[in-house]
Amino acid sequence: TDPTLSFRGVDKYVENVGNLVPVIDFLLGEARECRSELLEMRLNDEERYIETRWNMVGRFDRVPWRPRIDVVGRTKFRYEDEGGVVRVRCYDEEWEVPAGLALLQLITPTGTIPNSTRDMDG
Repeated sequence: TDPTLSFRGVDKYVENVGNLVPVIDFLLGEARECRSELLEMRLNDEERYIETRWNMVGRFDRVPWRPRIDVVGRTKFRYEDEGGVVRVRCYDEEWEVPAGLALLQLITPTGTIPNSTRDMDG
């Protein structure tokens, strides 16, 4: 699951995403400066998962100080083959900084909080 929430089942996932969309749309404003960039992807066929590493970036124009969130994270999708149909069984997401530290980006000047522990290790 996501570092900021936990859930089970497709219906709950759809509900959670549906609840986030209007909030994110409002905060992004008309400029909609956001992106998610795929940095890496690898397949582990033996253990049946695909792992991605990505960078999520967005600027919230509707907030007066126009904060920017910039987080590097990983998502692991575990899958199973059900008679020739491959389905995602579960996924786990983690950010390379603690969720609280990433969310601090929303109340601090842009660039103050690093987007990855790799930046912190220096």
